[in-house]
Amino acid sequence: MAAIPLVEEAKKSLQGIQKKDFTTAKSFANPPQGVPEVFAACMYLMAGHWPDIIEVDKNKRPKSVEWKSCIKMMKNPEDFVLRLQDFGKIVDDNQVVAGNVKIIKETYISRPDFIPEIMEQKSGAAKGICSWVLNIVKYFDVI
Repeated sequence: MAAIPLVEEAKKSLQGIQKKDFTTAKSFANPPQGVPEVFAACMYLMAGHWPDIIEVDKNKRPKSVEWKSCIKMMKNPEDFVLRLQDFGKIVDDNQVVAGNVKIIKETYISRPDFIPEIMEQKSGAAKGICSWVLNIVKYFDVI
Protein backbone atom coordinates (compact mmCIF):
# COMPACT_ATOMS: atom_id res chain seq x y z
CA MET A 1 0.00 0.00 0.00
CA ALA A 2 1.33 3.45 -0.95
CA ALA A 3 0.37 4.99 2.39
CA ILE A 4 2.82 3.01 4.54
CA PRO A 5 5.94 4.76 3.14
CA LEU A 6 4.36 8.14 3.97
CA VAL A 7 3.99 7.21 7.64
CA GLU A 8 7.59 5.94 7.66
CA GLU A 9 8.73 9.14 5.93
CA ALA A 10 6.88 11.14 8.60
CA LYS A 11 8.83 9.27 11.29
CA LYS A 12 12.12 9.95 9.48
CA SER A 13 11.40 13.67 9.36
CA LEU A 14 11.58 13.73 13.16
CA GLN A 15 15.07 12.22 13.33
CA GLY A 16 16.85 15.47 12.57
CA ILE A 17 15.17 17.41 15.37
CA GLN A 18 17.35 17.89 18.41
CA LYS A 19 16.30 18.91 21.91
CA LYS A 20 17.99 22.29 21.43
CA ASP A 21 15.70 22.91 18.43
CA PHE A 22 12.68 22.69 20.74
CA THR A 23 14.41 24.81 23.37
CA THR A 24 14.98 27.48 20.73
CA ALA A 25 11.41 27.26 19.46
CA LYS A 26 9.98 27.49 22.98
CA SER A 27 12.07 30.61 23.64
CA PHE A 28 10.37 32.59 20.84
CA ALA A 29 8.28 35.35 22.43
CA ASN A 30 7.23 36.32 18.93
CA PRO A 31 7.96 33.33 16.65
CA PRO A 32 8.88 33.81 12.98
CA GLN A 33 5.96 33.86 10.55
CA GLY A 34 4.72 30.37 9.73
CA VAL A 35 6.25 28.63 12.74
CA PRO A 36 3.12 28.87 14.95
CA GLU A 37 1.03 27.54 12.07
CA VAL A 38 3.25 24.47 11.71
CA PHE A 39 2.79 23.60 15.38
CA ALA A 40 -0.93 24.42 15.22
CA ALA A 41 -1.33 21.93 12.35
CA CYS A 42 0.46 19.35 14.47
CA MET A 43 -1.97 20.08 17.31
CA TYR A 44 -4.91 19.40 15.01
CA LEU A 45 -3.49 15.96 14.17
CA MET A 46 -2.75 15.17 17.82
CA ALA A 47 -6.11 16.47 19.08
CA GLY A 48 -8.01 13.80 20.95
CA HIS A 49 -4.88 11.69 21.40
CA TRP A 50 -3.06 13.73 24.03
CA PRO A 51 -5.75 14.96 26.44
CA ASP A 52 -3.39 16.05 29.23
CA ILE A 53 -1.69 18.52 26.85
CA ILE A 54 -4.22 19.40 24.12
CA GLU A 55 -7.66 20.38 25.36
CA VAL A 56 -10.34 19.67 22.73
CA ASP A 57 -13.92 20.69 22.10
CA LYS A 58 -16.83 18.31 21.43
CA ASN A 59 -15.64 17.87 17.80
CA LYS A 60 -12.14 16.86 18.96
CA ARG A 61 -10.66 20.10 17.70
CA PRO A 62 -8.04 21.90 19.79
CA LYS A 63 -9.64 24.62 21.92
CA SER A 64 -6.55 26.75 21.43
CA VAL A 65 -3.75 26.73 18.87
CA GLU A 66 -2.20 29.95 20.16
CA TRP A 67 1.59 29.97 20.50
CA LYS A 68 1.29 29.47 24.28
CA SER A 69 -0.55 26.19 23.63
CA CYS A 70 2.13 25.14 21.13
CA ILE A 71 4.82 25.79 23.75
CA LYS A 72 2.89 23.61 26.20
CA MET A 73 2.87 20.82 23.59
CA MET A 74 6.69 21.09 23.34
CA LYS A 75 7.28 21.27 27.09
CA ASN A 76 8.80 17.77 27.19
CA PRO A 77 10.58 17.41 23.82
CA GLU A 78 11.40 13.71 24.26
CA ASP A 79 7.78 12.82 25.05
CA PHE A 80 6.54 15.03 22.21
CA VAL A 81 8.77 13.36 19.61
CA LEU A 82 7.94 9.90 20.97
CA ARG A 83 4.21 10.62 20.60
CA LEU A 84 4.77 11.81 17.03
CA GLN A 85 6.83 8.72 16.20
CA ASP A 86 4.07 6.49 17.60
CA PHE A 87 1.35 8.34 15.68
CA GLY A 88 1.43 5.69 12.95
CA LYS A 89 -0.59 3.43 15.27
CA ILE A 90 -3.30 6.10 15.53
CA VAL A 91 -3.29 6.39 11.73
CA ASP A 92 -3.40 2.58 11.31
CA ASP A 93 -6.33 2.37 13.71
CA ASN A 94 -8.16 5.05 11.69
CA GLN A 95 -8.46 7.29 14.76
CA VAL A 96 -7.36 10.58 13.20
CA VAL A 97 -10.22 13.10 13.15
CA ALA A 98 -11.10 13.58 9.47
CA GLY A 99 -12.45 17.08 10.08
CA ASN A 100 -9.11 18.10 11.56
CA VAL A 101 -7.25 16.82 8.49
CA LYS A 102 -9.59 18.95 6.34
CA ILE A 103 -8.81 22.03 8.48
CA ILE A 104 -5.07 21.36 8.16
CA LYS A 105 -5.36 21.12 4.37
CA GLU A 106 -7.46 24.26 4.03
CA THR A 107 -5.86 26.48 6.67
CA TYR A 108 -2.25 25.41 7.04
CA ILE A 109 -0.85 23.32 4.19
CA SER A 110 -2.31 25.80 1.70
CA ARG A 111 0.03 28.50 3.08
CA PRO A 112 2.93 29.32 0.74
CA ASP A 113 5.40 29.07 3.63
CA PHE A 114 4.24 25.61 4.84
CA ILE A 115 7.34 24.04 3.29
CA PRO A 116 10.10 22.28 5.28
CA GLU A 117 12.88 24.14 3.43
CA ILE A 118 11.32 27.51 4.30
CA MET A 119 10.78 26.45 7.92
CA GLU A 120 14.41 25.32 8.15
CA GLN A 121 15.46 28.98 7.84
CA LYS A 122 13.25 29.83 10.83
CA SER A 123 13.37 26.85 13.19
CA GLY A 124 14.90 23.37 13.10
CA ALA A 125 11.96 22.02 15.10
CA ALA A 126 9.42 23.62 12.74
CA LYS A 127 11.18 22.08 9.73
CA GLY A 128 10.82 18.55 11.11
CA ILE A 129 7.27 19.05 12.35
CA CYS A 130 6.28 20.61 9.00
CA SER A 131 7.61 17.59 7.13
CA TRP A 132 5.89 15.23 9.59
CA VAL A 133 2.52 16.98 9.15
CA LEU A 134 2.83 16.99 5.36
CA ASN A 135 3.57 13.26 5.25
CA ILE A 136 0.77 12.33 7.64
CA VAL A 137 -1.76 14.43 5.70
CA LYS A 138 -0.55 13.01 2.35
CA TYR A 139 -1.34 9.58 3.77
CA PHE A 140 -5.03 10.54 3.78
CA ASP A 141 -4.83 11.48 0.09
CA VAL A 142 -3.49 7.98 -0.71
CA ILE A 143 -5.88 5.78 1.25
